[in-house]
Amino acid sequence: MQMAADKTDPIVMTGTRRRHLIIGGGAFVCLAKILRPTVLANAAEAEGSADSRIISGLESVVPVSVEAGEVIVDVSIDGRGPFPLIFDTGAENAVTPEIAAALGLKTEGTGTVRDSGGGSLSIAFTRVAEVRIGDAEMTDQRFAVLALPRHVTDRGNRPAIAGFIGYELLTRFAVRLDYGHSILTLRPGRDFRYEGKGVRVPFTLAGNTAVVPGAADGIEGRFVVDTGSTGALTLRRAFVEDHGLDAHHPSALRIKSIGAAGPFETILMRLDRFDIAGSRIDRPATRYASTGQQGLPLTDIDGSIGYEILRQFVITFDYRGGEVWFERSSAFGTRTGQGGAGFQAVRMEGAGFGVTTVLPDTAAAAAGLQVGDVITEVDGLSTVSMNQGEFAERMRRPVGTLVRLGTVHDGTLRAIVLTLKDVLP
Repeated sequence: MQMAADKTDPIVMTGTRRRHLIIGGGAFVCLAKILRPTVLANAAEAEGSADSRIISGLESVVPVSVEAGEVIVDVSIDGRGPFPLIFDTGAENAVTPEIAAALGLKTEGTGTVRDSGGGSLSIAFTRVAEVRIGDAEMTDQRFAVLALPRHVTDRGNRPAIAGFIGYELLTRFAVRLDYGHSILTLRPGRDFRYEGKGVRVPFTLAGNTAVVPGAADGIEGRFVVDTGSTGALTLRRAFVEDHGLDAHHPSALRIKSIGAAGPFETILMRLDRFDIAGSRIDRPATRYASTGQQGLPLTDIDGSIGYEILRQFVITFDYRGGEVWFERSSAFGTRTGQGGAGFQAVRMEGAGFGVTTVLPDTAAAAAGLQVGDVITEVDGLSTVSMNQGEFAERMRRPVGTLVRLGTVHDGTLRAIVLTLKDVLP
């Protein structure tokens, strides 16, 4: 996220947040991110020692929950909470209107954000006296107040997602993200020295998001590191067309994606390879918008690296030093986009999940799943209280896994058994 300096000016999105709805079909949700001029990064460096600290010890080691590719961290705001926020390197501080109201926060100024589907949303701003993540503290912080659709905030029986935390945290602390052990480690940025075994990659900023060099099928480009993206790799459509990647990989799928303001179409394919930090990712699942008006809105980047690649590393962000360190984790080499059911669905209040798309030549198509079916059970578990992430994870298991669905179509109950297979060859 980046924000315009004038709080009443329109805001243009420069990052994308993507969340898989059901994956089997590679569907994802794209949510707007907010923009602020990069000059504020320097301001944050200057004031970081005054408005941030580790309360006890040298670092704050914070447990996180990785849910369908999203990193959820508990954050206390003005002594209340904790509230579950998404740690998103492409986002800035933001809370939902419900949380702002519960905290008694006063809003000021308005603007708009644009999502990857080209739609727009209204936004307001507020200030928070104190933010705490474990023993890390930030004071007098500006937050955006942004209404989030239910498919983003829903966590079933657990507290709903309350917003985002990202850029402001990264400019004040060196942040180490270990997906495998579900740990976020924060150290004051001004004193940080990297001591691990990772590969150093210098970065620049696109808006407020780290941009690193990489290569898609051997073609060099600039890619944002986006922990808010739950897929593997997203490319700008112009990059795909300029280098003939669409012609080179004709076995692609057209799928529906959902932006914060509505659905749009994207294309899902596999590249031969993606190279980052001296490591090669083979056959990464890759997507791009079907039209030039949608997808990544930044004009000076070529793509976005998301969860399915990032989880293969322990990543350390040092914004003050302008470095990202990639250390291979035990997950390195994990195939991206593996397994899947081959359908897309949306949560229906009090009923389960309604099927909106069934892709050809997939597990769902072979089992006879139909658009309009309502899935009420998965492996004997009711879907009524199941959230999007839990549902998606049950559809993204290894190839050959049997998934037993209870469905209703036009009032008729029907049991369906899916044998998961790769959606992409």
